[in-house]
Amino acid sequence: MEHQKETENGKETGKKLQGPNLAQVQRGKKKTFKGFLHKFFKVILILLIVILVVNVLIITGVYINHNNKLADERGYLQAPGEMVEVDGHKLHTVVTGNLEAEDTLVFIHSNGITDDSIALQPLFAKLQDYRLAYVDRSGYGFSENAKTGKDIDSIVEETRQALKKAGVEGPYILVPNGIAGLEATYWADKYPEEVKAVVGINISIAEEFDGITEEQYCGALNYLMTLFSKIGGHRFVKSVYPENIGAVYTEKQMVVRKALISKGFYTSGMYEEDLQTIANAKKAEEMGWPENTPMLFILANPLMEPYINDDSDVKEEYDAALEEVYGTDTDALAQGKAEVGYVEEFNADKKAIYEKYKNVAVEEISGPSRLYTYDPETVAQKIRDFVQELDK
Repeated sequence: MEHQKETENGKETGKKLQGPNLAQVQRGKKKTFKGFLHKFFKVILILLIVILVVNVLIITGVYINHNNKLADERGYLQAPGEMVEVDGHKLHTVVTGNLEAEDTLVFIHSNGITDDSIALQPLFAKLQDYRLAYVDRSGYGFSENAKTGKDIDSIVEETRQALKKAGVEGPYILVPNGIAGLEATYWADKYPEEVKAVVGINISIAEEFDGITEEQYCGALNYLMTLFSKIGGHRFVKSVYPENIGAVYTEKQMVVRKALISKGFYTSGMYEEDLQTIANAKKAEEMGWPENTPMLFILANPLMEPYINDDSDVKEEYDAALEEVYGTDTDALAQGKAEVGYVEEFNADKKAIYEKYKNVAVEEISGPSRLYTYDPETVAQKIRDFVQELDK
């Protein structure tokens, strides 16, 4: 007689135990996997919430820090010029030097440059025998923010009106920097009776923007920069702030320059200007070239000595580029520096464009794009020599 062992509550029964069938095993596995997924996504969700909260706290902290520092820095921001009203908003306008001088030099800042009312002071100190004028466009420097047009006609008109309100009449010798070259050459062509000459300090002209689309020039990254600027994130980026290379500025001037940059690193107005740059270049090119206006274009070459030896960042990039081609051998590097032509060819593209215009003279000196922040003495001498030739 077959003996069957049966268990029920620890006791033997007459039924034989049976294991789970395949379907039950599969259902169990599915339940286990679903449970794992549920826990996994729950953990991910918690992590995302934590990351979000941490980021909100960081952004809030950066924003509060930014506004606290802005409040502290207001004490440094004493405008060197006067405020004139143009179309309902006030523009900071500097008029200095010899107010009775025959020649009036009007300095025009580039897009995104908000500290030129201070940055130009060492250059102004070396040109005091001329009447000197400078205007912070709306949203820049000490000027008020305003919803103004950023097309080239509006930009030129804003500066013209500010000068007239300040009692500065033409004809002017326009001294633009960077992209303000578009404004200056357009102004000279549209109002030739107002412009005696143009001295461009490392400027860009309309032809240099050929083939560049609006999206390439000003995209989503530019917009994100406006948000970054609003919360004060730029305060933690060292490269945003200028160095006093060449010891051109006093400690106080550097403090004010940095405070101006902190206040308006990349505003929505600057972004709108950048959005309009390609359209402005096209309009300036369509207007034509002011071929009867004498011009001097001073080009900056950061690879020329002595600047390359003074700016460690530029020298490091230059040496790294040479090492990629010639290796680290000292003799090979020396030969490379002699052959590579980086220094001589740095402005080759610009020179090729400028040499087509018979009314343009070109000078090249050592320094960064805003040459007057490094070597105001040489820049002043170039301007002086050019103006003296005009007045002969």
